[in-house]
Amino acid sequence: MPRRILFAGPSLPDAAELARGSDLEVLPPVAAGDLPRLSLAAGDAVGIVDGYFHQVGTVRHKEILALLSEGVRVLGAASMGALRAAELDVFGMEGIGRIYADYRDGRLEADDEVTLLHSTREENYRPLSEPLVCMRATFSQAVAAGVCDSETVARLVAVLACWPFGRRSYGGLAAAGREAGIDPKLAREIGRYCVAHRLDPKRSDAILLVDALRRERPTRLDPPAVNRTSFLYLWQTAALGLEIGDSPHQGDLGALRACQLFAADYPEFHRKVIFRALAAKCADECGTEPGADDAEVALRHGEHRGLYRLPAEPGRLGFLAAQWLTPAEQETLAPAERLRTFLVRSFRVNPGLTWEELPLRELREKPSWEDARRLVRLAWEVNDRVFAEGQDRDVNDLAHEKILDLFAGRWGVARAELELAAMDRGLESLDSLVMAGRAFYLLARYNPDLVRLAVEAAEAPAASRLRAEV
Repeated sequence: MPRRILFAGPSLPDAAELARGSDLEVLPPVAAGDLPRLSLAAGDAVGIVDGYFHQVGTVRHKEILALLSEGVRVLGAASMGALRAAELDVFGMEGIGRIYADYRDGRLEADDEVTLLHSTREENYRPLSEPLVCMRATFSQAVAAGVCDSETVARLVAVLACWPFGRRSYGGLAAAGREAGIDPKLAREIGRYCVAHRLDPKRSDAILLVDALRRERPTRLDPPAVNRTSFLYLWQTAALGLEIGDSPHQGDLGALRACQLFAADYPEFHRKVIFRALAAKCADECGTEPGADDAEVALRHGEHRGLYRLPAEPGRLGFLAAQWLTPAEQETLAPAERLRTFLVRSFRVNPGLTWEELPLRELREKPSWEDARRLVRLAWEVNDRVFAEGQDRDVNDLAHEKILDLFAGRWGVARAELELAAMDRGLESLDSLVMAGRAFYLLARYNPDLVRLAVEAAEAPAASRLRAEV
C-alpha cells in the first residue's frame, strides 16, 4: 500500500487529530536529511507544510528532486511547502493553496512572510509571533470591514516587513503604528479587530494539502532526471546512517579508511564488492540471468557498455597499459584478468565519485568493524597528544612524501605502483591516499603492530592492548 506522509507543525498543530483514522503518517516539520531517510518508492506521496530553517538545516531542493525522480509524489503548501513548491513546480512538485500561488506569481517574494517563532512540539507548537502572510490577510479583512483604509495597511505592512519575523504580532501594532506615523487610537483599534477576527490562510492551505494528499493521483510519467552529485550522495548516505563525513575521524568513514589502509585482505574484499555491484547492474540493465559468477558477469557487463570486446585478446588491450596495470601485470596476467583488474580500479558511480556506501554496508556487519572503529579513536588520541592545543601545526601539515613512503612500505609496492595499489583498495588517487592516511600516520609510523586489521577475521590487537606509546 502506498505511503502518505505529512510534515506539519505550527501551521497545522492538530494534524495528528485530523489524520486520525486515515493512512496518513504525520511527522514534525521537515529538515535537511529527513526525506532521504524515508525509504520511499514510486507511488508514495509526501506532503510538506512546515519545515525548520533556523535551528537545523532547511530541506534541500535536491532532496525533493531526488524523490520526484523516483516517482514519488511531493506536495507543498502553507509555509516551507509553499516556498519549495513555488521553486520546484516546474519539476513536478505540486503546489497547493493561495500562499503557494502568491509566491508562484510574484505577489509574495520574501520567504520570511510565512515564518514565525513557536514553542516545541510537546507544547503543540504554540505561536510566539504572527506570520506576516496571516497579518496581511487579516488587515485586508479589516479594510473590507471599514476599520481602516488600504493606505494605512500598506504603511503598517511596510514597517512590519522590516522587523525580524519573531517580533511581529498584533500586540506590537501600537509600536508599528508609531513607526508608520499612524494615529495611536487607530492603531489600537486595528489591533483589537485583528485579535478578534484573525485569519489564518496558512492553516486553510494546509488543510487543502491534507485533502489533496488523501486523493489518488497518477504517478508522474516524466520524472526529472537528477544527477547524483557528491553533495546528494553524502546527504543520502548520511541519512541511511552510514555517517560519511569530511574528516577521517567522523563517523563510519574513518573506520572504512582504517580497513582500506591496514586490512591485508581489503583488496580481495573490494574486488568482490565491485563485482557484485556490476553483476547486479548487469542483471538490472542488460537482463543477465542471476546466479552466474559475479566476476564473469561483471566482465560481460563491460562489453555490454562498450568498454571492450570479448573474448579478451592481448592485441586489443593496449588501452590498459601504464594507466591501469603495472608492467608485471601486463606480462603475467591473463587477458580476462587484466580486464577484471581494470574494472575494479576504474569503478565509479559517477566521474570522480566512488560508491562508498557499498563497502560500508558490508563492513558494518563484519566482526572486525569495531576493531576498525577503535583504531580510529586510538589514532586521534595520538594525534591530539602530539599536536597539543595551542600549537600551530596539525595532521594536515604532515609531509605528503612521508605518508606515501609509509604505505608503499606497508603494502610492499614500489612508489611508482602505489597509486594502482591504492585503487585496489577503493582510493582513487595518491591525493586520496594522502587524505585518508594522514590521520593514521603517527600511529602507524611509531606503533606499526597496533594497526593490523583483517576484514574477514578480527586480527587487530585486543582492546586492552590498544595503547600507543609515542
